[in-house]
Amino acid sequence: MRVSVSLPTEVNKKSYGSILKSSSLIGGSRLVTMLIGLVRTKFAAVLLGPSGVGLVGTYRAIQQFAIVLAGMGINQSGVRDISGARGSEDPARIAETVATLRRMSLWLGLVGALIIALLAFPLSRLTFGDDAHALGIMALAVSVSLGLISAAQRAILQGFRRIADMAKSGIYGTILGSAATVVWYFAMGSDGIIPAILSMSVITLFFTWYYARAVEVPNVVIDFREILRHSKSLLCLGLAFMWNGLLIAAMAYAVRMIVLREFDLAAVGIYSAAFGISGMIVNFVLNAMGADYFPRLSEISEDHPRMVQLVNEQTEIGILMALPAVLGLIVFAPLLVQVFYTADFMEAGVLIQWFSLGCFCRLFQWPLGFVILAKKRGGLFALSQTGFSSMHLGLILFLISRVGIEGVSMAFALNYLLVYWVVYWTARSLISFRWTAESLRLIVSAIFVVLSVFLLCHWASGLWVNLVAAGIVLIVGFACLRGLSLRMSDHPKILGIKARCPALIRSCLFPSNL
Repeated sequence: MRVSVSLPTEVNKKSYGSILKSSSLIGGSRLVTMLIGLVRTKFAAVLLGPSGVGLVGTYRAIQQFAIVLAGMGINQSGVRDISGARGSEDPARIAETVATLRRMSLWLGLVGALIIALLAFPLSRLTFGDDAHALGIMALAVSVSLGLISAAQRAILQGFRRIADMAKSGIYGTILGSAATVVWYFAMGSDGIIPAILSMSVITLFFTWYYARAVEVPNVVIDFREILRHSKSLLCLGLAFMWNGLLIAAMAYAVRMIVLREFDLAAVGIYSAAFGISGMIVNFVLNAMGADYFPRLSEISEDHPRMVQLVNEQTEIGILMALPAVLGLIVFAPLLVQVFYTADFMEAGVLIQWFSLGCFCRLFQWPLGFVILAKKRGGLFALSQTGFSSMHLGLILFLISRVGIEGVSMAFALNYLLVYWVVYWTARSLISFRWTAESLRLIVSAIFVVLSVFLLCHWASGLWVNLVAAGIVLIVGFACLRGLSLRMSDHPKILGIKARCPALIRSCLFPSNL
């Protein structure tokens, strides 16, 4: 099995370098936070059990749904507006945009907290069938307000492309927040879930605020009318972001509710475990893409050939960074469940393999999806996401009744396969998008390898199967590193890695002209 790594005749190595640098910073921080999160999850699995993990996931789903609803998408659209203001080099416009974003996030956070507090009892009855968890949901109102304010600080860092500061705030917040979470679980068991969520929100806000305040923004006095005027721009695209976020949060909530009604809270815990482990790929690579890629794509939104080039470059880097990890998840899914959870969660192994296929499809769909946002086609974005979520829900309801809980993960994979084709043809109509020959070869090679490993692990078992699959992961990992080195042949860090490699590995990874 061979992963193509040859390059087109002409490549923009500076662009590849920028993509890889930002992806490495954000991806590296996500990797650290992911590992810390898995350790936190391990403690939750041991101290709380499957039912406790299911309860944590359900509370988180409610929290995220409220944050998205109250935020109205202004933090995501704020990234684009701040990038545009910086491109204009107008200090007054920059200051007014940042001030508006901060004020709006504070006001919306307070409104969101009030709404969640008022709806606590109905939400408890809808989710759990009784009022036993109403006070816990009411306490989440505080985390909703803090979460929106934190999101505004991250938007400022991202809009100013302070990627390193974004990475630091994420790492430090996760370390301290996870430590506090484990203490609460150890001291109070399931009763410590809500205090743990609130502690995490406070710590996250502290670090995002600490780094965002270091961004140099001119002082400006802005009154209520000016805030309303500037907020129109934020809300225009923000409502599309909000709708998409609502759909994502609603899907997370709906899936857990379906699993809870079809099975029990322990099954919700198994689903949450599988989705959390497989989500490592999404958090590691896709968030790395969005941190710097979206602002860059927005800056060239009127230059379609450059957009096509950037989408292809971003997709290639994303595949080369994520492919070994996707294969690793498929091969080592049962082992990961044993390491990060307990024997009670072993059923999650098969779900992880199907979820990994869906995450793999997202590697191609995600860069294309940003084209719609960069072109400010908010209505089209909202409409398409509504259709995708409806299709996903329909697939879940169809498959879960026929194949059990595994149907949830199968629906995830099938949904994103279908989503890719819709987004691809949309990008073709908007910017005349085409895959380059090199990108297409890489995509086809990656699909072949992933499907081969999936079928091998899904339909066969035994020591020889694990050894063969592990060997494939190792070979593909070397091939992907070689692909990155070819795209970064004049980058000093790559040359430094080459100099430290043994001769045999160096001859395999790096071309002779380096």
